[in-house]
This record gives sequence, structure tokens and C-alpha cells, in this order.
Amino acid sequence: MKIDLKNIEELAENLEKYNLTEVHLESNGVKVKIKKEKSEKMETAKIEKAQRNISHMENIPTQSNMSETSGEYETIDAPMVGTFYKAPSPDSESFVTLGKDVSVGDVLCILEAMKLMNEVKAPKNCKIMKILVEDGQIVKKGDKLFAIE
Repeated sequence: MKIDLKNIEELAENLEKYNLTEVHLESNGVKVKIKKEKSEKMETAKIEKAQRNISHMENIPTQSNMSETSGEYETIDAPMVGTFYKAPSPDSESFVTLGKDVSVGDVLCILEAMKLMNEVKAPKNCKIMKILVEDGQIVKKGDKLFAIE
């Protein structure tokens, strides 16, 4: 079997175009796998950029650290820096709503950090009394996300 060089070139271009790390092609029994190795310099640069962004976010006021919550409720706080999402996708229902009873381990929201979706789960059985942040809002570690009873 002959491998078409044009297909390989297109695969390599798609790695860059779509920011992929690996592409597979199989045709007529021939398998081609192109993998982009990450350089240590590139990874170091990404880490440094992320650290600068996190440092910058320390100075961004968020609704949760600006709003007063009455001392009558416990809170569930952000375990990390990230972007708060109340649903798994824009067209999906929210994980929780006001007044909803949740059980330990139920997903309450997603915090996106560096393109990774991290689920925030209920630490105990409780009732959601207030949602203290807006969808798409950047939160810092320790920011109050939910008031619970």
C-alpha cells in the first residue's frame, strides 16, 4: 500500500490549525498516527502564563467577595480558581436550583480551569438556599459559591 503524502501533510497542518496533539488516519489497511511532542520550553511558558493570569485574578473583584451573606447559612466555597458554570453546557439544565435538596457527592457546578472541567460536589446532604455567583463568573479559591442549610 502506498501512503499519500498530501494526506500526511494535511494531518500535520490540522495539528497546528486546531491545536491538536495527535491525529490518526486509517485508509485501506494503512494506519498513520501523527503526534506533536510538547517541548519543555512550551510547557514552561504555558505554566508561567497561567501563573500570571492567576496572580492577576487575585485583584479582580467577584460578586461573591463583594456581597454580604447573612451568617444564618453555611457556605460551599470554591476549591480552586476557575470560571463558574451552573450547567454542563449552555443548553442544559442547571445542576442545582434554589431550594433544591442535594445529597453528598451530587454535582453542584463546574469550575473550568485551563480548559479542564472540574466538578464541585456537595460535601454533605443539604439544601441550596442561595447561589452566590453568576454563570460564567471567574472565582478565586475560597470564594463563596453556595449558601446551604
